Amino acid sequence: MMKRFCKSLLLLIFSCFLFGGAVLEAAPVRLRSIWSNGRRNVNLLDAAAGFGASVSRSASQIVLTQGKNRLVFQPDKRYAYFNNVRVNLCFPLLRQGQTPYIGQIDYNNVLAPYLGSKRVYKHPVGRIVLDPGHGGRDRGTAGQRLQEKTITLNLTNRVARILRSYGYKVDLTRTRDATLSLDARSAYANRAKADLFVSIHVNSAADRSVRGIETFCLTPEGAASSNSGKPDPRKYAGNAKNPQNFLLAYNIQRSMLAQTRTTDRGVKFARFAVLRDVRCPAALVEVGFVSNRYDEANLGSAAYQDKLARGIAAGILNYHRSLAR
Repeated sequence: MMKRFCKSLLLLIFSCFLFGGAVLEAAPVRLRSIWSNGRRNVNLLDAAAGFGASVSRSASQIVLTQGKNRLVFQPDKRYAYFNNVRVNLCFPLLRQGQTPYIGQIDYNNVLAPYLGSKRVYKHPVGRIVLDPGHGGRDRGTAGQRLQEKTITLNLTNRVARILRSYGYKVDLTRTRDATLSLDARSAYANRAKADLFVSIHVNSAADRSVRGIETFCLTPEGAASSNSGKPDPRKYAGNAKNPQNFLLAYNIQRSMLAQTRTTDRGVKFARFAVLRDVRCPAALVEVGFVSNRYDEANLGSAAYQDKLARGIAAGILNYHRSLAR
C-alpha cells in the first residue's frame, strides 16, 4: 500500500514539474507525451479523459465533447473550433499512428484553461483599462471614408459606458484625439493597477475582399505567433497570465460574433508591443477591415458599433463570470 502511494506521489510531482500547476486541476496524473519536432506534445485522448470529455474520431477530425462544449481538431492543422469559434493553435495537431497529440504549450495555455475549472485562474476584476488604438498624429489605417483612430475612440467610449453600467471602474488610455506611444499605453494600465486591459483596433488588408473580426492575446513563450512559423523563447511580463489572456480573448471573440454575425477570423496569438508588458490579463481586438467596403460601411454605422460594443463588453463580463466556475 505504502509503495503504491509513493509511486503515485512521485508521478504527481513529476506531472507538476513537467506541465505546471494549472494542469493538475483536472488532468490525469498519467498524461502521456512524446517529443517531436523539437517540442513536447501531449496525448489528446489522455487530456480528454482527464477533463471528462468524450472523444469521437474520423480520418479528418477529432471531436471532444464536454457538456455543452464541443471542440473540433484536425490532424496537421494549426487551428481548431471551440463551440464554432475558430481558435488558432501555436502548433499543428500531430498524429502518431492513430493517436492525436497536442503541443504542450497549447495544452497548458489553451486546452486546460478552456476545459478545466476556471477557479484556478480566478483574480479580481474591478478596474478595466480600455485602449482606443492610435490617435493624434497616428491615424492608424484608413478606408475610403473612415480613419481607424476615430472609430476606435468612438467604439471604446461605447464599451466603457456599458461596463460602467455594470459597476466596473473603467479608464481609457486616451479620451481625445491625442498621440500616445505603445509603451505609454501598457504603462498606463500598469500604473492604474488594471485587472484587465483591452486594446481596440481596426484592420486593413491589400486584398479588399478580406473582412471579419479577430481577437489576439500574447503568444506564450516558446511558441510561434499565428502569423509566424518560428517559435520564440522570449518571455514578457504579459506571459505571466497566458491562460487568462486566452480565456479573455476567446470570450470577447465569441461574444462579438454572437452580436454581429460577421466573419470569424479567430482567436490568434501575437507579440504585439502593447500586450507584452501589461501585468494583467490582456487582449487586442481587431473589429473589422476598413479596406473592405462592407466592413467599412458597418464600422461607420452607429447601430453596428453598438453591436460591437455590446459584444466586447459581454465578452469581458462572461470572462469575469466564468472564473467562478
